[in-house]
Amino acid sequence: MKDKVDILFIINGLGIGGAERNLYEYVKHLDRRRYHPRVCSVGQGGPLKEDFEKLDVEVVVFPKKHKFDFTLIYKVARYIRKSKVDIVVTILFYADVIGSIAAKLAKVPIIICWAAGSTPRGSKNSGLRHIYSYRIIRYFFDKIVSVSEGTRRFLIKERNIPPNLLTVIHYGVDVEKYKIMNLDQKRRELGVDGRDFVIGVVARLTKQKGHIYLIEAAKEIVKKYPNTKFLLVGDGPLRVMLEKKVAEYNLRDNFIFLGFRDDVNQLLNVMDIFVLPSLWEGLPNVILEAMACGKPVVATAVDGTPEAVIDNETGILVPPKDPQALEEAIVGLLSNSSEMRRLGENSRKRIEEFFSINYQASRFEELYTQLLRKKVSRIYV
Repeated sequence: MKDKVDILFIINGLGIGGAERNLYEYVKHLDRRRYHPRVCSVGQGGPLKEDFEKLDVEVVVFPKKHKFDFTLIYKVARYIRKSKVDIVVTILFYADVIGSIAAKLAKVPIIICWAAGSTPRGSKNSGLRHIYSYRIIRYFFDKIVSVSEGTRRFLIKERNIPPNLLTVIHYGVDVEKYKIMNLDQKRRELGVDGRDFVIGVVARLTKQKGHIYLIEAAKEIVKKYPNTKFLLVGDGPLRVMLEKKVAEYNLRDNFIFLGFRDDVNQLLNVMDIFVLPSLWEGLPNVILEAMACGKPVVATAVDGTPEAVIDNETGILVPPKDPQALEEAIVGLLSNSSEMRRLGENSRKRIEEFFSINYQASRFEELYTQLLRKKVSRIYV
C-alpha cells in the first residue's frame, strides 16, 4: 500500500504565464504528507523550472523537435511508467493532447484535464485542430476541471464536452504573498510622484490583453488628470507597436513599460487602480492578485472575470474593445477616493473568502480522493 499519491502535472512550458504561475503556487501549497508531485514540460523549459526545483519537486523537460512532436507521447509514457504515477493532470492544449494519450498508454488510473481558458472563434487556438482534438481526447479524461463557469460554458458549447465530465475549481492566490502593503519607496524607484495617480496592467503584451484600448482611453484620461501614470508590466510581441502608439499620442511621460518583473506583488501595491482590458480570459489570475492587494479593478466583462470582479462591489466591469467605457470607469474612480477605497476593501474580502490558494488546493484534494475511491482501492487515500 502506498503512503503517498504520485501526481504528475504535464504542461506546455515553464514560462511566466497565468496557468504556469498558478500551477507553481498550487504545487507549493499541496499537502506533501499525502501527495508526491512531479512536473513535466512538453516542449520547453523556462524560469519556473528552477522555482519548482527549489520546492524539492522533480521537473523533467522533453523538448519538442517541431511544432507538434508526437514522439513525445512515447517519451512521456515511459517516464510515467518508470515513476509509477497514480494521477496525471494536463494543463494547456499541447500538454492535454500529448499527456492524455501518454497517460492512457501508460495505464494511469486517473487522468484529469485542467482547462485554464477559453478562446473566441477565429483565434489561433480555436481552429478545427483544437476542436476535434478535444472531441477525441475527452474520452481519456476522468474529469475536466474548469477554472471558471465561463470556461465551463465555453467547453460545453465550443468543444462539445459533456457537462457531467466537468467541474469548476476557481484559481486561488496566496493571500499572504499578495496583501496590502505601503510601498512609498517602490513608487519613488519607479519615478512616480506622491501626487500621481497610478493605473496598472500586468499582462503579456498581446492582442488578447487589449492594451491598445487602454492607451486609447488614456488620451482622454490625461486631459482630466495629467498626473496619471500607467504602468504596463509584462512583455510580448506587441511591445514595439504599443510604444509607437504611446509616442504618437504624446503620452510617453505618462506610460512606463516595465517588462517582465519578479516583484509583481509590490508593483500591484503601487497601483491605485488595476486594469485588465482583455478580449477573452479563462479566469485571470492577476485580477485575483490585484484584488488580494486591496485594489479596485476595472476589467472587461469576459468569460470568468465577472466571477471574481463583482460590478460596483469589487470593481467596475466594462465591455471589451470600448476605450470610452474604460475612460469613464477610470475617471469616475479617480474623482472619488472613497469609492476606490470601498471597492478595494471589498476586493480583499472576496479573495480571502472565495479565491485563496488553500481553498483551491482543498477542492483539488477532494476531487482526487473522490476519483481514487472510485477506481483505485490499492492506493491509500
